[in-house]
Amino acid sequence: MNELHPTTFLRAAAWVPDDDPTRPWDEAADLAADWIWERSEIEGVLPMLVTNTFQNGVGIASLSEISTQGGQATPQSKGRFDPGPVLAYVPTERTVNLALDLAREHSLVVVETDSFPLREWASAAGALNLISGALNSTTIPADVASDLDRAILLGGNNGWTGPHEKQHARSVLTAHARSGRLVADDAASYAMGHGVSDKGAKRLRALVEMMGQ
Repeated sequence: MNELHPTTFLRAAAWVPDDDPTRPWDEAADLAADWIWERSEIEGVLPMLVTNTFQNGVGIASLSEISTQGGQATPQSKGRFDPGPVLAYVPTERTVNLALDLAREHSLVVVETDSFPLREWASAAGALNLISGALNSTTIPADVASDLDRAILLGGNNGWTGPHEKQHARSVLTAHARSGRLVADDAASYAMGHGVSDKGAKRLRALVEMMGQ
């Protein structure tokens, strides 16, 4: 088996950014589906579709093929699923978290929606941009990323549930948030790329939003 990514525990990752409002959703889904089927052949496991609800992606043939052959899961699903390659379609944080769990030691491709920007997750996860064919670099300045790493090191495991963890995050990130050098969505996306849970990423987003006010 290939070496796993140290924080996402994936064999390979890719994404389709939501960077063109004229791009049809089925075109984005087809790009992701082609990639995950290639990974499915390499890994010898059928791919699974992961969505926010069972209605997401209805009518898109490439997604229907994956759900029919490999199955479909949502955060509301009650059954158990074997791990394997996953296509996550327009996911929220919670759905990304589920997709990461199901794709563990396999591959994951994500079709982004602008309601949850994934640029920083993609950079942290080493995800291939299926539009450009390149790996994305972080847009967070190096000194900001260093302070964000410090906040994650202290509070990420517990998802900033404790007052000390929240206060530490404020002490190292407030100046960056107020200056506009750290955006709440990017902070949440970056955190998930570094092993933080969906609940923790949401708390960090809320913290950074308040810091910037």
